[in-house]
Amino acid sequence: MNVLAHTHPLASQIEAALLPLFQAALPQLTASAPGVLASVFAFSSGTASAFEDYHFGISCLLEPAQENAADEVALLVSVSNLATRAQLQAQVAWGQPSGKVEARAELAEASVAALQQALPGLIDALHRAVKRQQP
Repeated sequence: MNVLAHTHPLASQIEAALLPLFQAALPQLTASAPGVLASVFAFSSGTASAFEDYHFGISCLLEPAQENAADEVALLVSVSNLATRAQLQAQVAWGQPSGKVEARAELAEASVAALQQALPGLIDALHRAVKRQQP
């Protein structure tokens, strides 16, 4: 499955590796908490071109525990600087107003193998955050 057209080869490899894993994680995430709406996303962004950076992830929308509380937690994988030296980042973070980072992968290299090694811990962190339903 290639969601993003005009992708860099590294972005295509990451997409092919991640999206099936993310889709497989959805049923357990939606069972983790009442009212959670979990979905997989992929999009590109950039300033000089719409295809400079690529983002993949799982977004979990929750019913906020209190007014003005964060209602989203997501696992986000971003690949950037593809024209020069690719950088890969992966984290689980809450939406605004919190912005709290639950977990961050320390990736020694921008590779699919390094990312796949970090994914189980990130998916576990996302599950814990969804169960807790607050930062």
